[in-house]
Amino acid sequence: MIFVFCEVFDAAALWTADRLHGRGYEVAVVTAPALEAATRWEHRISSSGAASVEIELADGRRLSSREPVGVLNRLAFVPTARLDALGGADRDYAVQEMNAFFLSWLHALPGPVLNRPKPQGLGGNWRHPSAWAVLAGRAGLSLVPYRQSCESDPDAAWLPQRPPEAVTVFVVGSHRSVAPPDVPETVREGCLRLAAAAGEALLGIDLVPQNGSDVGWAFLGASPRPDLSLGGEGIVDALAEALRP
Repeated sequence: MIFVFCEVFDAAALWTADRLHGRGYEVAVVTAPALEAATRWEHRISSSGAASVEIELADGRRLSSREPVGVLNRLAFVPTARLDALGGADRDYAVQEMNAFFLSWLHALPGPVLNRPKPQGLGGNWRHPSAWAVLAGRAGLSLVPYRQSCESDPDAAWLPQRPPEAVTVFVVGSHRSVAPPDVPETVREGCLRLAAAAGEALLGIDLVPQNGSDVGWAFLGASPRPDLSLGGEGIVDALAEALRP
């Protein structure tokens, strides 16, 4: 059994669920609004730190930490429809409390979970492009120079344009990468080091051709919620293996 947690607009998550289902896996897609509309939550943390969670969704489906399942976690935001309607003056405070609650119960799932939540993002650490560039350089990848000034639009940095010549290397787990055949092994090893440094079990790393480089590719950006459809059947193979309880 594999659960896919995602936003309603996450086409890549739906593509992945369909491919996994086509291979005979039982796949349950659970969107953020479906989680918010759950009819029953039970989340316990003992004095020793042991945690458990049981969730009953409005459609009758159940999720329990007592039944290990694979989880592809692509949640981006805490669902807030109910909080928006009822929160009033305490709405922002309630959102932060809900975010802490989601962080906690997601960590209570025994795994395997790709990706576990971080304080910087429910589906993995959503770093600024400059932070990714620093980590990529430390991992030994060549870089496309990153520049930002006081005249730059700060919001534009979070939505960079992906040039048509870019390719994506996917890292799944600690030892497996899925990449186009013309990406050399040295670059793939650098991508593995980057994912390890980022603490992500699933990472998409965008590269662009680099003239005059001995490796031929330069780091452009990375995301813990990449477009998985770019990985084709190879990424489906890797995910199926990594999500097997």
